[in-house]
Amino acid sequence: MHFDITHEGRTTLSVDRDSALALGYPLEAVDEAERNVRIDLVKLECRRRIYSEASAETQMNMATAAAVISAKEASARTEDEASILSGLDDAIGWVAQMRARVIELADDAALDIGDDANWPPLPDGARDVVAKF
Repeated sequence: MHFDITHEGRTTLSVDRDSALALGYPLEAVDEAERNVRIDLVKLECRRRIYSEASAETQMNMATAAAVISAKEASARTEDEASILSGLDDAIGWVAQMRARVIELADDAALDIGDDANWPPLPDGARDVVAKF
């Protein structure tokens, strides 16, 4: 992994771990530089996974539907509208879980960010509502 590193006013661009240490950068600075690269990679992977389940357009349509349905009295909502709101709650919860995993995955370089097992699965309720939009 290559990264840019700055420490005590000195900057080196596109260096790997061994080279940074050989150049005299302290281990803590090297670890932090690597973590910064990893967190960016994990954030990108999180975003990719969210958008692979629901595109930006789908998310906008879901938000619009939520606003329209939520404006109705609960007793005036159809069963389909109630299931949409429930699925949206599932989707919002899933996105929060995905974002929480970013920090966990960034902190543990031994975890493979490309492994599906390291990410929470999309709940069925969320999958159902996404399919409607």
